[in-house]
Amino acid sequence: MDNHKITPERITKPIQLLGAWLVGLLSVDAAFLVAATQINSSSWQSGALVIAAIINVPIFIGALFLLQTKFRPELQEDSYYSTYLSSRTNRPITVSKRDALVIDLEKKIDSIEKLLLDAHAREPSGSPLTDLAFGLNSHLSNKDQILSKLNAISVLGVTEFGTESDPPGFMKVAISESLSKLQTKEVLKLAQELGFTHYGYIQHFEEIWEDVLFGAYGKDDLRLIVQTA
Repeated sequence: MDNHKITPERITKPIQLLGAWLVGLLSVDAAFLVAATQINSSSWQSGALVIAAIINVPIFIGALFLLQTKFRPELQEDSYYSTYLSSRTNRPITVSKRDALVIDLEKKIDSIEKLLLDAHAREPSGSPLTDLAFGLNSHLSNKDQILSKLNAISVLGVTEFGTESDPPGFMKVAISESLSKLQTKEVLKLAQELGFTHYGYIQHFEEIWEDVLFGAYGKDDLRLIVQTA
């Protein structure tokens, strides 16, 4: 019980009063209901206690709603409430040195966050291929070169496939149909640099979670990668 005891001197913020109110409501209602069970149910006192316990709840909720709406500024800490008063009235406000230091520190933190956000917004965007998942045929002779290229653009992940199959008969890259036009263009550009000559699309019904497959199989959807300047 000592762990749940309310210490008045530790309630230093107005918002903490709401918690004290809630504890008080529960205590009063519990006392009313316990007393009602100890009285003969046929007596009017028992019914009155039950009704009082029920009425206490909407009254408390109404008071809580009023505090959270009309008197919400008054429930703020002293430092925030003083700022509210200074912006709403011409009343001179006296703030302690500690509260003034806290307010100044919070303003500096906000300004630093804005500077960081602005700096991040000005940074050049990364490669459109960074968030894609790649698959790499284990039989490709230039596998190390492909991995080096993918690591350079910090791709999401690279998996290997084809270990239980024969080497592909041609240099083909398969691209997911869900990729944007820009991503598809960048994949084909990268594939051309790596010596791939053909490409196709990964159909939605195929159970392939990768977005791009270097060294893909299949001739049904075979297209030639057009040389670009």
